[in-house]
Amino acid sequence: MNKDFHQCLPSQNMAPATAAGQYLGYSLQQTLLATRLRQAVAGSACSLEVLDDVAEQAVDGTTHLVQSKSALTDNPVADRAVSLWKTLYNWLELVKLKLVDPDTTTFEIYVSRTVTGDIVELFRKAASDTDATHALTAARDLLWGTVPNRPLKPAISAALQKYANPVLEADESLVIPIIRNFRLTCSDSGSPISDFEKLIAGDPVSKQYVPFIVNNLLGWVKKQVDLSIEKGLPAVILKDDFHREYLAVRRKIDKESILTSFAPKPTTDDIHEHLGDTFIQQLELIDEDYDEKLDAVSDLLMAGWDRVLWSQSGEVHESSFDELDESLCKAWKNQKKINDLVYAARPALEQGKLLYYECKKHRLTVQQMSPPEHFIPGCFHLLADVPLIGWHPHFVKLLSKTEKDVA
Repeated sequence: MNKDFHQCLPSQNMAPATAAGQYLGYSLQQTLLATRLRQAVAGSACSLEVLDDVAEQAVDGTTHLVQSKSALTDNPVADRAVSLWKTLYNWLELVKLKLVDPDTTTFEIYVSRTVTGDIVELFRKAASDTDATHALTAARDLLWGTVPNRPLKPAISAALQKYANPVLEADESLVIPIIRNFRLTCSDSGSPISDFEKLIAGDPVSKQYVPFIVNNLLGWVKKQVDLSIEKGLPAVILKDDFHREYLAVRRKIDKESILTSFAPKPTTDDIHEHLGDTFIQQLELIDEDYDEKLDAVSDLLMAGWDRVLWSQSGEVHESSFDELDESLCKAWKNQKKINDLVYAARPALEQGKLLYYECKKHRLTVQQMSPPEHFIPGCFHLLADVPLIGWHPHFVKLLSKTEKDVA
């Protein structure tokens, strides 16, 4: 982390309306931080719960503040919404404390669904000081009533008075720049994660890799924030660090070199459901332990998912899996012949174990791409489940006997 940036940032106690210790409950903010980092200019620093929910500070002195609102039912930017005026009040306090320069700061409210209000629309459209002055006057008229009596002012709630009145009564030289630089962003998708995925999908990456990239970047951002807060530091991430991580993730999924697994990790229930399957019986014939069986179920389920997902995405043609199965059967057959010659004097159980371990080490590419570590062992288990292959020298006879015993 760049030490100079920490020195120029305010302490968390100085900035109003921050709650760094509670950030874990604000998944929206964490996603917005990742989005801001993707959009930020090179050399900038982005933070969580330091100046605002999310903030970007660029090397040219400009600042972008983002106040997030997860509006599931209510409208957080309605004319009389306390949340709207509390946000404006907090921004005004930052300006008063000279923690931000209102002339070089963008003041953004992000809402996770489409909402609007008369006042925020006036503020959003204000492109000049004159527009901002008219918008401020209109806001006073809407909340307080018209001059000279302002008949509505005494009737507004105490909670609204606490935040709205100080803003509307403040020195206009402080408020006008805030209004002029105000932004309202509403999510079209209703999901900040979907918005982030759309942003990443706009980069030159294959569509099927977008969820993988998003999950990795969100996890990386969370880890960086966690580490900073654990050390008592402001949760600040440099754009350049984020960009390096982004490039590293993209290199990891380079389609010309590796296949990336998108298979979900099997649950305990998923694994237990398959402990009676044929491929597990094959492991029992060579006396494999319980942990090996659990690994085998996990490998088989994930390999099965990978085959489906890669085929659906077009990453691997379905015919390539038939070719892979043929290659694996040939590899098993050749290894069995070698073992029959080398280990003929060994007990059948040991011969089966040796064959199984040799096949587990076997590696093949799929359309010239290297699959993840679990894939080839999982495909061997898929074949053993049919069973086209087996480990014990007499697996066909023994499995047949087991079926008869069960019947």
